[in-house]
Amino acid sequence: MTSTDLLDPLGVDGAADKITGDEAWLQALVAAEVALSRALVAADLAPEWMLGVAAALNDTSFLDLPALASAGRSGGNPVIPLVKSLQARAEGLHAGAGEYVHVGATSQDIVDTAAMLVSARTLEAVREHLLALGGGLAALAETHRHTPQAGRTLGQHASPTSFGFVVAGWLDAVSTLIERVTDARAGLAASLAGAVGTLSVLSQVAAERRPEHPSVDTVVSTYARELGLAAPRISWHSDRLPIVEVGSVLAAATGVAGSIGAAVAELSRTEIGELGEGLAEGQGGSSAMPHKRNPVGSVLIVAAARQTPGLLSTLYGSLLVEDQRAIGGWHAEWQTLRALQRHAISSVAAADALIGGLHVDAPRMRANLDLTHGLLYSERVSALLAERIGRARAFELVRQASAAVSASAPLSEVLDQQLAAEGFAHDDSVRAAVRGAFDPDSFVDQTSPAIDRVLARFAKVAATSPVKETLS
Repeated sequence: MTSTDLLDPLGVDGAADKITGDEAWLQALVAAEVALSRALVAADLAPEWMLGVAAALNDTSFLDLPALASAGRSGGNPVIPLVKSLQARAEGLHAGAGEYVHVGATSQDIVDTAAMLVSARTLEAVREHLLALGGGLAALAETHRHTPQAGRTLGQHASPTSFGFVVAGWLDAVSTLIERVTDARAGLAASLAGAVGTLSVLSQVAAERRPEHPSVDTVVSTYARELGLAAPRISWHSDRLPIVEVGSVLAAATGVAGSIGAAVAELSRTEIGELGEGLAEGQGGSSAMPHKRNPVGSVLIVAAARQTPGLLSTLYGSLLVEDQRAIGGWHAEWQTLRALQRHAISSVAAADALIGGLHVDAPRMRANLDLTHGLLYSERVSALLAERIGRARAFELVRQASAAVSASAPLSEVLDQQLAAEGFAHDDSVRAAVRGAFDPDSFVDQTSPAIDRVLARFAKVAATSPVKETLS
């Protein structure tokens, strides 16, 4: 039986599967084994000719992936049958070569190292998508820094803002993610510790083969360097934080993409109409309603984000480890981590495409400012009046005026009448302050400094050197 992406429209392009699929994992598992053999040569624990054998083992075409998957059932992981296949292949290439495959390692070393390799490629892909997404957001924030928009809290109009300021908020989160993803990639560590984490077998082999220099430090450091990973300080078989930290960053990336998607979908509502997805012909349709143009990109991104909290909780559950190797917790990580990897790659790429094709209806944004007949400005009016007549009195005055607002009597007019009744009919400073409070462009001007700071930060983050790719 084979699996398709029938129920995964977001990942149907195969980009995520290319990085995280079974073939990618198999290549990573083999890469770990090959790196170990090469490290043995570097430490003079294996003959020089083993380098040629190791290079040949990198070609995984001789491996039967379905057969390995099936054989993995008996031992609970795919490394056991994989090692047998690699040893047999090595022996066929050079007599005695099988003795230098999987020396001193245990299955968890190879699976955990492969997880870090696949995570490395995942984080690199996510970072590139985040940089592209950030570039689109930066351009959008700059373009619409002077576009007034109704700020909304708890589903209702609150106070004016600018669309550029809203987008800058998204961009700042993306900049934070780029930094986190970069740091996470740099911290990925290989695993080479042996059955209970002490490297006892490798140490014994080293003592037998090189009595004058039995240290295994060279093996571990070379192994990690060959893979583009950090050398572990100590076994992390029972410390699952490396996996949890990767999962957390991936979940955060998916969540930020989901937040952007949710905002776009909300502002695309018929009754709001401030944003629209750049849908191509045939996209966003309905099986029942011919007129529908659903924000399908946003919907799928949000769907991915809604799945990540549960997945991440599974990884956190795996922090509880019995003895030196977990009972099921380690095994529970594999598919969970892969799902988080797939969601992060697909959702951030989709968010980039969403922003790239976004339609912004600036006239609709300005028109929506008037939907509540001036109530949107009540906070500012109250604050300006408070400077002149006191906070309590100003708040109560504006509250009473707000209650009397209607389509034919906007807040500015009702409040002007209230002020006249309160004895401020001839106080030009008070009435001028009130009139100025209803200018949406004045709110826009206040958002520019923050937008500038966010744009500067993204430019700095984007200018950092890209992370090194470990697998072709």
